[in-house]
Amino acid sequence: MAWKDAPLRRSHAAAAALLLLGLTLALPGCVSAEVRQRRVEARQRAEELLKAPPAEPAPYVLQPGDEIAVRFFYNPELDQHLTLRPDGRFSLPLIGEVSAAGKTPEALAQELASRYEPYLRAIDVSVNVERFASQVVYVGGQVRNPGVVPLTPGMTALQAVLAAGGGVDTAEMRQVVVLRDNGDGSAGFLMLDLKSGLRNLTAFADPPLQPKDIVFVPMSAVAEAGQFVRQYINELLPLAKSFNITYQFGSLGLQ
Repeated sequence: MAWKDAPLRRSHAAAAALLLLGLTLALPGCVSAEVRQRRVEARQRAEELLKAPPAEPAPYVLQPGDEIAVRFFYNPELDQHLTLRPDGRFSLPLIGEVSAAGKTPEALAQELASRYEPYLRAIDVSVNVERFASQVVYVGGQVRNPGVVPLTPGMTALQAVLAAGGGVDTAEMRQVVVLRDNGDGSAGFLMLDLKSGLRNLTAFADPPLQPKDIVFVPMSAVAEAGQFVRQYINELLPLAKSFNITYQFGSLGLQ
């Protein structure tokens, strides 16, 4: 009986092997057209962004960790040097708690003048930022050292990825995504081909990053396909496991 079952087992194992080989070869091909279309759209979007006239820089708004000086021209005894707490607030004599995060220094000065009006005859308040909180971006995905990267003036996505140790072998450097908080509860994104940038820096669209941007390096389609095949074998093909099918992405055999 065991001898009769052997050919049937071999045929099942061979069928499983052919199925997995088909998946291995087909998956990259299935995504290639979509990947190419994404690259074209990303390149067009980046070119449009670079061609657009430079926007006026937005006024700086205070954030937790900023060190500020509050000065009262007619009442210097009330002058304060403060650091905004993690909740974006600080405390002043007479008026107590003040919420500062998200406001410009000028707007905060006007608010303080209004709140001190019941206590002072002459009011002239100024708010100056003495030291800015650390400016950072976040780099994640298929990089060697994902995490927080200090933002230097003019830093681009490519520079941020390199500061995070560069991409690992499974990184898809042609589809790096930059996510940005628009400040109104929505987020914008830009897809960049950093692999082309490494080849030709002069013709490379890589706009400067802004504080708290997120740079995400995805896994390549080849790596995703290999991961899928391994998962398929381990979870969905107990027959393959029972016949000890060995696999490597790009090659498949029977033992």
